[in-house]
Amino acid sequence: MVLRLLLALLFFNYVLLAESKIDTKIEAGIYMPTLNGSINNHQSSSDISKDYGFTNTTASYLSLLLLLDYPYIPNLSIDYFYMQENEDTVLNKTVAVADGTFSSSISSKIDYNVLNAVFFQDFKKKGSFFSLFGKRYYTGDLEFDVGINTKYISWKFEIQDKTNLNQSPSWIYVNEFIALPYLGFKYYLYNLSIYSNISALSLMDAKSMNYQIALSYRVINGLYLNGAYIHEEFKAIEKSDTVEFNTSGYKFSFIYAF
Repeated sequence: MVLRLLLALLFFNYVLLAESKIDTKIEAGIYMPTLNGSINNHQSSSDISKDYGFTNTTASYLSLLLLLDYPYIPNLSIDYFYMQENEDTVLNKTVAVADGTFSSSISSKIDYNVLNAVFFQDFKKKGSFFSLFGKRYYTGDLEFDVGINTKYISWKFEIQDKTNLNQSPSWIYVNEFIALPYLGFKYYLYNLSIYSNISALSLMDAKSMNYQIALSYRVINGLYLNGAYIHEEFKAIEKSDTVEFNTSGYKFSFIYAF
């Protein structure tokens, strides 16, 4: 679904608005985070890593950036990643998840989708040259971004008692749209750019926060190598369970600018 959305936006950009002032960047790479979190209810508290054995994973990462050179029309940045992990472990305590209680050998699975659709305005400040020891140097350009992140989170945790396979698995399904303020900062110096952004302070029942710190280098015209550190987290209540989950790790990707 998300890939179709990215392709549709790209098609819209090039076919319907071919003569307009739109710059496009697409990014593809891998995200390699560690996994942490907890599931709490009135019966028990369990840890995603310590009790269920989830430690790290590898996820595909896609993004699309549309920079629109029109007054009062915001730019659009969409990024998406998806992960799926399965773990088998033996519990050393009794835990309650949704409508089930588990105390021995279990199998569990996490499906996690995150989509960030950011509408933002950019404010640029051009650099200047200065002289030092008879040579001229450029200070670099600055950019500040302000906007709103309309985040979509889909997180499903499924657990099965391996000692009783006739018993139906229990599961928790978090499905949330969350609006968050967005702030970004970028620094450009020739082929090198450094950027960071953060979304936080949700006023909704479900809470989320994410930030990214990245370094990008232009290899040839239009092609960039990118490395980043990304943190994503959320807190949500699903029936009797309170879920807190976060991923933190490095992303490596290619960016192509049209």
